[in-house]
Amino acid sequence: MGTGGMRFGAGRPGWKRKAEQSMAFDVRQIARKGLLRPGAFSWHWSRNGESAGSVGVRVAADTERVTLSYQWTPYNSEPRNVECSLWIERTPCNYGGSRPWFRCPSCGRRCGIVYYGAPGGRFACRHCVRVGYFSQCEDETGRLWRRQRKVERKLAGGACEWNGWRKPKGMHQETFDRLRSQIWELEMRRDEVFEIQAAALLRRWGVL
Repeated sequence: MGTGGMRFGAGRPGWKRKAEQSMAFDVRQIARKGLLRPGAFSWHWSRNGESAGSVGVRVAADTERVTLSYQWTPYNSEPRNVECSLWIERTPCNYGGSRPWFRCPSCGRRCGIVYYGAPGGRFACRHCVRVGYFSQCEDETGRLWRRQRKVERKLAGGACEWNGWRKPKGMHQETFDRLRSQIWELEMRRDEVFEIQAAALLRRWGVL
């Protein structure tokens, strides 16, 4: 396969795909890397340390349009060369400059990221591609665990002793007390949810 080409696997998705596992093309990331200027380059994806695909990218002379070139393999068919054009719109920032957005080729919605998977092997916004997030599939217990891990990462500079966290160096005591209280509240709420779920399960079994 030549540079800038991509051959996605054929098949029909059996569930709603997740954004974290999809081929995502982010205009803001392109702009931050200084690539949103007239010219051409290749964009690559990887998954678990291995190459997952790549596209050739051409930015128009007026920087108002980006064209993606790659190979798409329809279900039970031969590979096809595809070109997907993405129009760019800019909105002013509060402190000067502008922010780039894509216009979804399918619905015209303004979006920062387009995902592979629209009809015809094209890229479109997550609504058109029907992409979800892992967090949307979590139950309340999972969401509480995720929120707690987020708070704990802020305290990662301090050791976790048998009776609680130790304040990281340089952190204000007020901030430390607030984060530690958040962890305590999340743990209490998780225990409450567990008791409610356990009681519901016992009622279903006819024990209560």
